[in-house]
Amino acid sequence: MKLQFVLILVFAISFTTKAQQFDPDYLDGVIFFKIESNASVNLDPYDSLNLQLNQIIDDYDVSEITHPFSGLNNDTLDLTYKMYFEDTFQVNQLINEMSTLLWVDYAEKAPLFRTSYIPSDLNSLQWYLDKINAPEAWDISFGSEDVSIAIVDNAVRTTHSDLVPNLWVNTAESENGFDSDLNGYTDDINGYDVADQDNNPNPPASFTGGAFSHGTHCAGTASGATDNNLGIAGVAFNTKIIGVKCTPDNSSGATLPFAYEGLKYAIDVDADIISMSWGSRAQSFTGDALLSQAALNGIIMIAAAGNDNEENALSPASNANVMAIGATDEDDLKASFSNYGPDIDLMAPGKSIYNLFGGNDNDYGYSDGTSMACPIVAGAAGLLLSEFPDISPQDLKNALKDGCDDIDALNSGFEDKLGSGRLNLFNSMSILNTQNFNMNKNVKVYPNPAKNILNISFDKNVSPENILIYDNLGRNITNKVSIGIVSNTEVKIKSLSNLSPGYYFMKINDMVEPVKFIIE
Repeated sequence: MKLQFVLILVFAISFTTKAQQFDPDYLDGVIFFKIESNASVNLDPYDSLNLQLNQIIDDYDVSEITHPFSGLNNDTLDLTYKMYFEDTFQVNQLINEMSTLLWVDYAEKAPLFRTSYIPSDLNSLQWYLDKINAPEAWDISFGSEDVSIAIVDNAVRTTHSDLVPNLWVNTAESENGFDSDLNGYTDDINGYDVADQDNNPNPPASFTGGAFSHGTHCAGTASGATDNNLGIAGVAFNTKIIGVKCTPDNSSGATLPFAYEGLKYAIDVDADIISMSWGSRAQSFTGDALLSQAALNGIIMIAAAGNDNEENALSPASNANVMAIGATDEDDLKASFSNYGPDIDLMAPGKSIYNLFGGNDNDYGYSDGTSMACPIVAGAAGLLLSEFPDISPQDLKNALKDGCDDIDALNSGFEDKLGSGRLNLFNSMSILNTQNFNMNKNVKVYPNPAKNILNISFDKNVSPENILIYDNLGRNITNKVSIGIVSNTEVKIKSLSNLSPGYYFMKINDMVEPVKFIIE
């Protein structure tokens, strides 16, 4: 049949990159569609006798139907297919006709994601590490080799001399031409190229400079080898990097046609954190299902908000399961290009970021963009998770946001539009050190948040002299408040107006877990 014939003829050119001819936000010649669970058609491999579907295949020159997201045990993704077709200008008509099939739940265009890469001049100064107080955080943790960050991007130069020590290694796999660990990816030792379907996530062999450096720059920013007397330091210090290449070799490197397949790979190999320095205005049920699945798997997702200077974040950053990261400069001003608004979770340095480039194994460069801010936060998440491996994803996200420095006063016109502020890694580390995650269930605090007076009741007798108050940096500030006894099991803390708004912690000398409260 026609589909089988065209598969052989077109496969070699199906990945050819060209300018989007129909809609710049979506891939030409590609749609996703989901079938009903009770559908009787056989699409994997294609062997359907459905006359209406066969007519659609002929009418729109369909060349291939793939099943890219199977195996996740997800009711949506296991039933989602990807269709390639040649009549690209008829995509809306194709979607309409596919939607009329009684066994098709929905059909949609496939989003096209672009990197947020803005190249600039070279610079050897990593000013952003001091800005986020990374050295102080390194006094507490050097990161852990047990934590992994998947750089889902256009390519990662795994041979870069300043990245090799921090590469994730799939110990269950052997490079022998077989899928030794049966995870669906042959010889994926350090990552995978989901675009060209091989185990080489590096830039094309002919690449010497340009857009294909994007993923390598992000990888080094998140967790380049640190304390090795070479080049740069990565935020996450010793945390491992998984390279996931989503861009075909025979392209410019500026787009990620296989971003969703890259997300699936990161899910399949149980990445702890996924860094996504790319975005699109396009929305997708398929993308939302993948992000939901990653969240269900406990994966922390970080994404670039976008470089359009607009008041909303791109997808996937706009998804509720993903942390949206905007960019700031050396003076804590919103970078001129950075998106902002209610979708933003926090800001991080994204201007003049010096790190790895992918042209050769000793290549370094200087880049701007929310693409650079994103892996800084991903690296911060990796360092926190290394020190606190049992923390929940939500608690870790809260710590990243709660530790931020408020920069609203410096950014007139952008008040309340820059998320929680600019990342302060040491503050976040200190919050988790003090909080210790397990709040005492036998203590009631009210009102919380409080303004001037806080009431605390216990399930046992407590002496006021045994109560200690700490700020979010772990400093004892008990002498700044007044603690009075109401009864044997209740105390009242007064003069809270002497303290700045923010998070504080109360601890009783014989109580293991501190109690967190907030001052408005």
